Amino acid sequence: MQGNKKIKLAVSISMFLGFLTACSSSNEYLLLSNEELDVELGQTVSRNIEDYLDTNKIKKDELEKIIKKTKETDNLKNVKKQSYPKVGKYEINFEYKSEKATVKVNVKDTTKPEINAPDSIDIVQYTNLADFDFNSLLSAKDYSKLDKWKIDTSKVDVNTIGEYELKVSIKDKYKNKSTKKIKVNVVQAPEVAEGEVAVTEIVKDENGNVKTVVTKKAKSKVSKSDAVASTKPVTNAGTISSSSSSNTAKPSGSSGTSKPNTSNSHSGSSSNSSGSNSSSSKPSNSGTSSNNTVKPSHTHNYNIPITKTVHHDAITHQETKVVQAAYDEPTYESRYICNRCGYSSKDIHDIGDHISDVCGGGYHVGKVQTGTTHHDAVTETVTVVDKAAYDETIITGYKCSCGATK
Repeated sequence: MQGNKKIKLAVSISMFLGFLTACSSSNEYLLLSNEELDVELGQTVSRNIEDYLDTNKIKKDELEKIIKKTKETDNLKNVKKQSYPKVGKYEINFEYKSEKATVKVNVKDTTKPEINAPDSIDIVQYTNLADFDFNSLLSAKDYSKLDKWKIDTSKVDVNTIGEYELKVSIKDKYKNKSTKKIKVNVVQAPEVAEGEVAVTEIVKDENGNVKTVVTKKAKSKVSKSDAVASTKPVTNAGTISSSSSSNTAKPSGSSGTSKPNTSNSHSGSSSNSSGSNSSSSKPSNSGTSSNNTVKPSHTHNYNIPITKTVHHDAITHQETKVVQAAYDEPTYESRYICNRCGYSSKDIHDIGDHISDVCGGGYHVGKVQTGTTHHDAVTETVTVVDKAAYDETIITGYKCSCGATK
């Protein structure tokens, strides 16, 4: 009896849930193509019922009425002074006649910050990168708040002239990280007179692009953004965190409007989910703000080597290598062998006479070595490397930090 009551209760609950499900999907007019919308931070969200209706299932004359008379309410919260919502979960509610429908909106930030930085820079030898003004050299944009820059200079030897690589990276509030590698040319300091110093200056070229110029200045004209070179080796700076966020910014305006997919499916995410709509990408960076907007006067200093790589083949000779040494292989035959003295014979009568006349006893059949087979050595010709192949870098000329060559 107790078991029957449990079965009846389970059946009742199942029927009740089925009834609720039937009621929730019984709309005749508010038929949505999607009930959930994934939005990338920076996109505005449509509040227009027309963008959410499954128009293939609604008659044209009724569709016009629905679009005109549907009421919309939502709890969307926009970023301050912007037209797009903050990261979070929201609902857009529609009501037409006695019917209601809800679209769940999930706003996420999965887009990496956009870095604007030169591909390569010149830095004068003995420059302390811990004091270098990376804030004027780098800029980034993101719809979320950005952390400080991380500049990894561990592979840059500022004490030795040559070409190196450093890595800059930045993360936003939601741990989306962007990284860029920058080639660093450590160049010889220009000759300076008394009262002058060698500096690496950050400037903008005629196209507004930020770059560095290795030059010399009077000590009295050195600015805060100039990296003054030391006259002796300095310690590697390692990984540096920027001390300012003045070179990070949010893009102005939204990256487009997110609308649901107008497929016939009533469930699932919109095709405009994060990263799938080209309008969700972040606007291109407009450049780095810097007080040095004019290129200073410049004197050519041809101190950057121009090099090329010359390949040298390996030097080799041929040798004969013994793969297997020569050897003699014993050969055996089956014989009748006397059990007492070891005398052997291939003739059964002969061994019989030997036993009766000499040893007595008996005999057995066994293998007896009768000779050897000689095998010559196995050899092969091999190539022996006397000097390995190598690449040699040679200097073919010199260039100035501005690009001029001689």
